[in-house]
Amino acid sequence: MWRKLIFTVLGLTTVAGCGMPPKGTEILVDTAPPGASCVLSRGGQPIATAEPTPAIAIVPIDTAPVLAQCRRPGFADAEAVVPPAVRPSYPWFGYPVTEYRSAVTLVMTPHFAALPR
Repeated sequence: MWRKLIFTVLGLTTVAGCGMPPKGTEILVDTAPPGASCVLSRGGQPIATAEPTPAIAIVPIDTAPVLAQCRRPGFADAEAVVPPAVRPSYPWFGYPVTEYRSAVTLVMTPHFAALPR
């Protein structure tokens, strides 16, 4: 009797966990050189930060691309678009399966001071 109850509870727990959509996905944001402060946004709205780089940002899952914008004193701002790869929905999940690239690297260009003449 107890054995059946234990297997039933374990089975229901496993099935219940399968239907929950993930809340976010991780993106490693890196810059060359490191130490920048980055804001990730979607549709003009900030959704995550990564600072100082390299850092992991957790972004909500969506089918829209993510824009990474990075700043560091002495360097020009840099930005990159992280496009999603959307796979079709599965009827038992009920939501689109979206994955972003797991990492993005932005190259920061140094500002050069004007040389006196």
